[in-house]
Amino acid sequence: MVRPRPSLLALALLVALLVPAPAPAADAAAARPNVVVIYVDDLRFDGAACLGSAFLATPAIDALAREGVVFERSYVTTSLCCPGRASVLTGKYASTTGVFDNQPREDFQARHATMADLLGRAGYDTAFVGKWHLPNPGAAPRPGFAHWVSFDGQGQYFDQPLNVDGEAVIGEGHSADVLARYAVEFIERERGERPFWLFLSLKNCHLPFLPPARHRGLLDDAPLALPESFADGAARLPREYAGDLVSRRNLGAHTHPELYLDQLRRYWELVLGVDEVVGAVRAALERQGLTRDTLVIFTSDNGYLVGEHGLTQKGVAFEPSIRVPLVVSWPGHLEGGGRSRRLALNVDLAPTVLAAAGVEVPADLEGTSLLAPPPADEGREEFLYLPPWFLADDTPSHLVLAGGRWKYLRFRAGAIEEVLYDLERDPDERHDLAADPAAAAELEGARTRLRAQMRRLHLPEAWWEPGPAH
Repeated sequence: MVRPRPSLLALALLVALLVPAPAPAADAAAARPNVVVIYVDDLRFDGAACLGSAFLATPAIDALAREGVVFERSYVTTSLCCPGRASVLTGKYASTTGVFDNQPREDFQARHATMADLLGRAGYDTAFVGKWHLPNPGAAPRPGFAHWVSFDGQGQYFDQPLNVDGEAVIGEGHSADVLARYAVEFIERERGERPFWLFLSLKNCHLPFLPPARHRGLLDDAPLALPESFADGAARLPREYAGDLVSRRNLGAHTHPELYLDQLRRYWELVLGVDEVVGAVRAALERQGLTRDTLVIFTSDNGYLVGEHGLTQKGVAFEPSIRVPLVVSWPGHLEGGGRSRRLALNVDLAPTVLAAAGVEVPADLEGTSLLAPPPADEGREEFLYLPPWFLADDTPSHLVLAGGRWKYLRFRAGAIEEVLYDLERDPDERHDLAADPAAAAELEGARTRLRAQMRRLHLPEAWWEPGPAH
């Protein structure tokens, strides 16, 4: 009898879910991997050749993907800088960390341990290099990080003032180049058998789009075009999103679309610098003989709209805003070239790293290790997306069921507005089916599943009801 060959998809899923074999107790310390997290700012899910771009040349990111696994369904739980950073570092949703926007009222580290805290206690040499962005006057070193290179707020692309382990330094040159040098220096430090954890957080590709001179103009001839939904207008948007069309976040995109396209070329040119940073990190690991001993994670703090629905930037629940790239490489543990359709969230990164390092994953983390089999409950095929801006009573303006075929948005400002998209037939999210009688069963099912997600995260029942008007 001839056994049927497994499908390519089945093989890819198996590759993505491999669990590292436990090392003997005597060799546990030596078996612990180094970890490098390369964290990009505002990079879309398709921001590299290996991720679907038809015009970007990204040889280093592509090489990382060939060595590891690309997660094709990777999402953030809140699409904004500060909430994303807090969630990645802690493995917890914004509803738990309390960081819902870019002006959090309290220090999340006072109540929540980060990857750096837990790995440092386990003997790791820990370093943060780059954009912290969470409130931190003077960019002073934060708890948990043995080595620190950072700057105030959003920072700047050229000649950035830095705080390097408490000392004021000017980082001469383009930000990505400067941060890459500090990252390489940390990787190449002498530390014996002690493993390290490096969180490399880039300013690329945040506004203003200012690539270095060597990259500026390289994409002037790239085949860019505005999305089909760019001119859909306010009538095709949920009421809360319609106001964004005339907000400062979209200033100039509609009145001067040709200039906006030119701006987007600069955005994509910043990705060329990201690729060079990835290349510098990979080269440093290779020189040190650490490639097979290092888990590398490449991802972004949130997605980015480049004109879809007439919108720019992030924050809203449309797919380009909440989907992010995720490449995980660990040679010898994850077979190279894998493509996984497993749903991956930014809150999964902390438990993934801790599990790989042999550190006990705290029970209060709300993510799941991507190195373990997926959870048995069907709810993990979807997730609850929380928006970054709240109503006057400090409750979310809307809740979203995302990650599966049916996306359900429940807006709460003043009165309930429901929106339902069938992403299988309408991947660009242009046709709201909430009022379509033919979709009544799907709408009711989405309501039920969203409430189940709320209960799983212990969210207040009051968040289901209407809230105050804006």
